[in-house]
Amino acid sequence: MKIFVATLLVLTVVVSGKRKGKEDHGTIIRCMAESFWSGKGEENIEACRECFKNVGKNPLSEEGLPKAKECTQQYLPKENEACASLIAELTPNDMEKGGEVIECFDETLEAANYERCIEKSTSTEVNEVLTDGAMCVLQSWKFGHDYVKNITKQARPGRGRFQDRRGRGRGKGKGQKGAFMKMLMVAHCETANDNDESSDECQKCFKKAVKNKRRQSKADIKAAMADCSETHLAPMYNKCTTMLKNEASGKGDTFKCYQRVLLSNLVSECSQGISEATTDSLDTVMDCGKEQVMDFVKENASPRMLKKLGEMFGDGDSSEEEDED
Repeated sequence: MKIFVATLLVLTVVVSGKRKGKEDHGTIIRCMAESFWSGKGEENIEACRECFKNVGKNPLSEEGLPKAKECTQQYLPKENEACASLIAELTPNDMEKGGEVIECFDETLEAANYERCIEKSTSTEVNEVLTDGAMCVLQSWKFGHDYVKNITKQARPGRGRFQDRRGRGRGKGKGQKGAFMKMLMVAHCETANDNDESSDECQKCFKKAVKNKRRQSKADIKAAMADCSETHLAPMYNKCTTMLKNEASGKGDTFKCYQRVLLSNLVSECSQGISEATTDSLDTVMDCGKEQVMDFVKENASPRMLKKLGEMFGDGDSSEEEDED
């Protein structure tokens, strides 16, 4: 569930975040998505971004609107076709209609992405298809976040060597990752245990496993976490526990296993009454998941952790964040 909240909140920052004096992140996402679907690649993304940059600061001005419409027609064909009537009705300085156009753009990309992710699944059971679809959507959101972060990072002035080392060693990234991992641990324990007492014991075990990181080797910490997983997350996480114990299992694959258990459980809760995996049902699941995740965060995060998560996903510039896989 926690990878779900991470990516959902990242999406909110990335797609909605036009910041003063900076390129609109939503435009970057749209240019990237359309170029990806058309198979035209990076050069087309650059050309799309440049076209919209040349529109000017106000795309709804007398001078800017015709340019914005031309860029949309040339570089955003899916959105241009789906939102044609709204675009045709759009007149200079009509902020309300402009908002409707952007909303149409976002809904068009969302629906296309959901359809792509549903079709990509090779599963046959409805819950598994929806879980595959949700995983795919979250991965696409993270890819978009990382893409925006990487290309906008190039425009920021570099820091001095001392500042860079200091920031990496003691900056907010380390604290953010710690807050994130604590939320993951709580989510795993609550998912695998049906009462507060057993969930609390599970959390204590994992906290103890990583308590003295400086005095323990990575192998010792991993072994302790595997013991906690076997004792407190069984049987739901048995496959993941086996992977955690196996030296041959990759760290990323093991993390994805735990991630999928969380997500599959959330999808099961949110797909009650759904008999077919479609773009609409996936949309229902994603909306339901977002509500449940936000409730979970409010109920389980400490004030300090809520502040860290706010800095990580809501209040700060997304382009400054550390990667939290």
